[in-house]
Amino acid sequence: MGERFFILGCQRTGTTLLRLILEAHPDVFCFDELKGYAVLQNSLVEDAPPARMIGFKLPRWTEQLTLPELFDDPVGPCANFYRGEKILFLHRDVRDTIASMLKLGGPGSSWCETWVPRTVEAKLAHDDTFRARYSAELDMIESCDRSLIGLAALYWRYKTDSFFLYRNLGLPVLAVPYERLVLDPRPTLQVVCAHLGIPFHEHLMRHGELQHTELLANGLAVGKTDPTKPIHSDSVGQWVTFLSEQEAELAVRISGDVSARIAAFSRSDFSPAR
Repeated sequence: MGERFFILGCQRTGTTLLRLILEAHPDVFCFDELKGYAVLQNSLVEDAPPARMIGFKLPRWTEQLTLPELFDDPVGPCANFYRGEKILFLHRDVRDTIASMLKLGGPGSSWCETWVPRTVEAKLAHDDTFRARYSAELDMIESCDRSLIGLAALYWRYKTDSFFLYRNLGLPVLAVPYERLVLDPRPTLQVVCAHLGIPFHEHLMRHGELQHTELLANGLAVGKTDPTKPIHSDSVGQWVTFLSEQEAELAVRISGDVSARIAAFSRSDFSPAR
């Protein structure tokens, strides 16, 4: 197997899009969530085609790469497999992320309603330090009348907080802003390729015209992402359609200064002088 790398970030921040884009590169093969977790758990033996880089998209395990055992209902457990490989860490406006969580789903309930409360409850049950670390945010959620939005913002926050842990540990992690990826893809992908140590390739700009792996029976990728659709910015600013002003304010309050802090790293990493 080629050199591994990992695509991390809170769900609905563009991890699937980046997986599809990078898979178009002739030097890259990517596992999505349908197989990636199982391959790393050694419950699935899957031979990747010869490729210089093998990517794993793992949003459910985003915050857990330094733990002895990784767990996320319903995926885990998994013995730690991380050996200091390169990380691409997606981040996105917390309001647009929550809007995407609300937009995705089947009849009767959104992804946000189905997974966010369940996952936060599991986090509280399995992580003895979680309540103490996020006590102020949990108190805020318990005292408001829009708890689902509050929980979704907390979900985004604890996932995104892990970027700073990885960075402080000196791990090779690049913060990739979703907005920059879709609004100005070419220079953004050039920095992503430089981080991975591979040359930029024009196929990255036309991933929608190429073949992809791990598609569902309806031809879509995980999260109902259409692999044939070119890079687009339709979802930037979508939160105004899905969130009230009060809900957006709550999300921003719970996310705290995390957005500004990770954006500062992105500005540095994507500056022309990098």
